Amino acid sequence: MVQLNDHQEAIEEANTSVEQSLMKTSDDPHRLVYHASPQVFWMNDPNGLIYFRGEYHLFYQHNPYAPQWGNIHWGHMKSKDLVHWEHLPIALAPSESYDLKGCYSGCAIKHEERIYLIYTSKQTISSDDQVASLQQQCIAVSEDGVHFNKLPQNPIIPSPPDVIGQNDHFRDPKVWKYQDTWYMVIGTKKNERGKIIVYQSQDLIHWDFSNVLTESDGTMGHMYECPDLFHLNGVDVLILSPEGAVEAGGAMLSGYYIGEFDYGTGHYEHGNFNKLDYGFNFYAPQTMEDAHGRRILFGWMPMDGIALNKSWAGCMTIPRELRWIGNQLKIQPVEEMKLLRRNHLAIDKYEVTDDKLHKIEGIKGDCVELIVMYDLRGTSAREFGLCVRISEEGDEKTVIKYNKETKELQIDRTDSGRGDKGVKSCHIEMNNEHILTLHLFLDRSTLELFINQGNYVMSGFIFPSPYSQDIIFFSMDGTALIQSIDFWMLDSFSATAGVM
Repeated sequence: MVQLNDHQEAIEEANTSVEQSLMKTSDDPHRLVYHASPQVFWMNDPNGLIYFRGEYHLFYQHNPYAPQWGNIHWGHMKSKDLVHWEHLPIALAPSESYDLKGCYSGCAIKHEERIYLIYTSKQTISSDDQVASLQQQCIAVSEDGVHFNKLPQNPIIPSPPDVIGQNDHFRDPKVWKYQDTWYMVIGTKKNERGKIIVYQSQDLIHWDFSNVLTESDGTMGHMYECPDLFHLNGVDVLILSPEGAVEAGGAMLSGYYIGEFDYGTGHYEHGNFNKLDYGFNFYAPQTMEDAHGRRILFGWMPMDGIALNKSWAGCMTIPRELRWIGNQLKIQPVEEMKLLRRNHLAIDKYEVTDDKLHKIEGIKGDCVELIVMYDLRGTSAREFGLCVRISEEGDEKTVIKYNKETKELQIDRTDSGRGDKGVKSCHIEMNNEHILTLHLFLDRSTLELFINQGNYVMSGFIFPSPYSQDIIFFSMDGTALIQSIDFWMLDSFSATAGVM
């Protein structure tokens, strides 16, 4: 009989919980078809995105015991094409004295034909009748890309420099190699101001503090999470998720800086903060570079599984390719999303008048892709757009509309069904262009909208009735001229099928 160590036993217990729960789950009309999502229970931050031996690996924060945050493990899935996912055994479980309170966010790297996971451990420490949290950086390694062993040298970074950060807010390492040196960015805070700091190492075990990359000025929040620094077509992009930013008004916020990183000094000179997503549900994004040299991003779409009476909670966005073109970050669906397309319907030159709602035969559904190109020069309407996931009575709907005068694009989910409501807006700079392109993905309970070839993105959950599947076009105070419409049904089999 094989003797299991504490980590293996913790993983077996977690996997058993998932397997037993899967036997009890029933069909859910809101269950996602092609998004990477947990088989059951809670999912949050994407971790350890990596291309390894011809396959994409996606690790993620996972509670294998309930559809709510807590008992944080690392879930694991893989794919050959970024759209069809196979679930694998849980990769990391709390099992050691230093991570008994959770194996938190981190990254994956390939080194000597192995996968290394670098993650934040959490434990609680007691002194003078007080209990405090301690966050440290740890490492685990796998020969086969599936089964991971924690290294005896853990924790590899026990705390930040005291004058720089706090050891109770010190998390989310992202590691990469430049020339012969490993670099790591980590989020921390000091005096209620978020920071991103950078370390360097020659062996992945011994790390030296280098510098502070960026720090909140007070308006940008009290803690910086989930940093990711990478080079993209001549610029260095720093992604982060600031907690408590004034701009967000208490809501989740993720964005990026464009700048230049000096490997010699660890100094990062950057410009203004920019949002990555203007929608409702998007946080903690992470990127990877694949074998084709593409920079691919996944973000977490959070939801309240308990309030919605779901056996699952959360998903990843569809994979998005990042490009730096013409001094602008372009965010677009990866090419592989086209693998899901079926039953193409194409329409040219369509006028949407303001005297009726326009319903086009064949354009409806809850799992679809839709590209609509509006000709603004031929559009007299003050406001126009489309409604999706509409009930037959018209009382349930999600509204996407553009105001030609204010240049505001808005998603309104006031009548979207169950779940959170609200309106989100995005100001669209047209840059003397006359075509407004809306590229929409629906997946039962998610909506992702890419605007003008990825200049802007808006994402969110909606929970309408499964029978609300109509799509209509409308305009107000004039006519909207559509240059073209392209519509596809997307494969209805589960893209996250697979066994543990």
